[in-house]
Amino acid sequence: MPDTRKKALAYLQKVVGDVPRNLVSASKFFKSEESWTQKETWWFNLPIKKIKANKKKHYYLMGARKKSENGFVILEVPNSFLIANLRGLETRYNNKAILHLAAYKDNWLIDERGKNRVKFSRFEIK
Repeated sequence: MPDTRKKALAYLQKVVGDVPRNLVSASKFFKSEESWTQKETWWFNLPIKKIKANKKKHYYLMGARKKSENGFVILEVPNSFLIANLRGLETRYNNKAILHLAAYKDNWLIDERGKNRVKFSRFEIK
């Protein structure tokens, strides 16, 4: 299990409690020079089949914070929301929803890869 995912699962357990591990996706924090947008971001690849099979549940998106900060940004996204917004998300590759969520203040948690720029900030657990 990659280090980011292992840390994310431990952090999620501490903050939220037990959740289905198969509905958790973790991303490292990508600095602006590592991102094609040249802005800070998190990447998530969510299997569409898994989303649809669990439409009454939530997907937990875990974005690692900058190295100078501890922990993760946690999003608890209803799979029904993901299904309703699939056409606005990038879905061309391997039957996955590919999210490129902004990790900078001006576009906080907006998907910058999909054509509809879907906003995810309302699902953030604070």
